[in-house]
Amino acid sequence: MSSISSCDSYQISIDNDDDPYIKRLDELEEEHSGSDGSTENYAEKTQNMKTELELVSLYLKCKKGVYNIAYCQHKSYSDALLLISLMFSGTLVVFPFFSAEKMAISSLGVLIMLSIFLKHYCNFDISSHRFHTISLQYGKILANVESFLPKLVYFSNKTEKQIAFYEKMREIESKLCDFNEETAPISTVTNQINVFSSIHTVEIKQIELQNRYKKVKREIDKIKAKNGNQARLQYLKENQKIIKDEIKNPDYSFIRTPLEQESKVYL
Repeated sequence: MSSISSCDSYQISIDNDDDPYIKRLDELEEEHSGSDGSTENYAEKTQNMKTELELVSLYLKCKKGVYNIAYCQHKSYSDALLLISLMFSGTLVVFPFFSAEKMAISSLGVLIMLSIFLKHYCNFDISSHRFHTISLQYGKILANVESFLPKLVYFSNKTEKQIAFYEKMREIESKLCDFNEETAPISTVTNQINVFSSIHTVEIKQIELQNRYKKVKREIDKIKAKNGNQARLQYLKENQKIIKDEIKNPDYSFIRTPLEQESKVYL
């Protein structure tokens, strides 16, 4: 994955029937048609949604910072070349009054030509404008994410909240996929991390843990009903506790830690 915002780098196809957000919405319908709707479970899901939005927000801050730095660098290069050519031009105007050296005057002319050539050949004006535009686009999406985050608390219906969350995540991913960026100007952590695929990986692991938890619970119930092997029962209870702890505390650190380290560079 060379450029995370490039459409090719996404493992998710927005127009595909296998879109993970569509799958999660389907699972949501099944879940609320007759399953566990405990307050504790709902609170955990709300916290996970907040965490995932915060990770996307952090990722967008990093990407905005990358392109803002690239914009500043290329603008500085452009301004420096312009200043150099103006200095040489000014010297060329003044120099003949103090010296008749044709070689020196010719040399100044060559330096002016070289400065102008480098300025146009490197296209620093064009690249700085492009990086500035991309930085602003990331800023708009970031504002969209940050404005949606506080709204999570206003949803009284848990199903509506989760549907709104998955639709918002899908919208953000779709917008990023439409950027059609070239290779990122600076090698950064965000070029190696696909934040959405990483989040989906955590969600898939959570689903697997929930399925394991249900299987263990069913086996515990069977052993209790038949007054079966107590050693096995104790083992299953310990295993159930470990699984429950993992469900309550999903591991997002492999996404958050590198992004937080990179974001400090842009503060």
